[in-house]
Amino acid sequence: MTRLLALLALRWAFLRKVLVGIGIVFAAYYWLQLTTTTGAPVDTNWYWSANPNDLYPHPELLERNGYNYSPAFEVVVGWGRHLPFDAFAAVWRGILLVVFVWLAGPIAAPVMFLPPVASEINAGNIQILLAAAIVVGFRHPAAWAFVLLTKVTPGVGLLWFALRRRWRDLAVALGATAAIAGVAFVVWPDRWFGWFELLTAGSPPPVPPYNLPLLPRLAAAVAVVALAAWRGWRWPVVVAAMLALPAFYFLSPSILVGVIPFAREWAGGALRRRREAASVRLPAGATGGVPSLVTFDERSST
Repeated sequence: MTRLLALLALRWAFLRKVLVGIGIVFAAYYWLQLTTTTGAPVDTNWYWSANPNDLYPHPELLERNGYNYSPAFEVVVGWGRHLPFDAFAAVWRGILLVVFVWLAGPIAAPVMFLPPVASEINAGNIQILLAAAIVVGFRHPAAWAFVLLTKVTPGVGLLWFALRRRWRDLAVALGATAAIAGVAFVVWPDRWFGWFELLTAGSPPPVPPYNLPLLPRLAAAVAVVALAAWRGWRWPVVVAAMLALPAFYFLSPSILVGVIPFAREWAGGALRRRREAASVRLPAGATGGVPSLVTFDERSST
């Protein structure tokens, strides 16, 4: 077993490239299938069909409103209304697939066809983008602005920085959010009042198939973040973000693809330790492809 693991460590850099290549091929195939058969781009249609002058026609979360994000989200999707819907859906799904492959790396092919992930890409929701923002946000805290200005409640993950007294990172995250919101408010003040009305209309109702109300999930998310901060772990923050999603749908667990980069980093460390124990040199790049961006455990990077 030791020799097998040592051999895997030696060959991992090459094997990783092969597996990532397979993931890219599968992603391209899935994109082609969705593009030629249309699929069910439910959320993509909400973004494309929203009236930019009346983004929130009904002041109820999840009731007849598919566009529940802040007006700043218009910067992300507003351009798509200049395209035919099918073209926008193709581009949007392509973006989601690129981000997904970046997160999942060598295990992209099998993970892509897990039902929540496949459904997420088909529908065009933003859970995968949220996962990427959280992963990047540990190195570049300004990325948390995307979380706070879209689904809001997964921003509970910022408690991790507060509990670990990472005040500068917390200030950067909140400052970037305030700056983006401020500029967007100057440009679209009326839209922001509509969004505030939407947010204060009450908690979103539980939705099938899980029918889990928000407040108990939010309490559980706070507990997960507190444990993660105490232990110096980063990956549970993604789990907490999932628990804190405003509505917990069938496809909501797709945000857990954000755990994969941390697991890849941990696996890379395990391979290095195995190599050292076996006195075998490990090639550069065998850590899973993201060592400069994330660490599985904060203590391993300090």
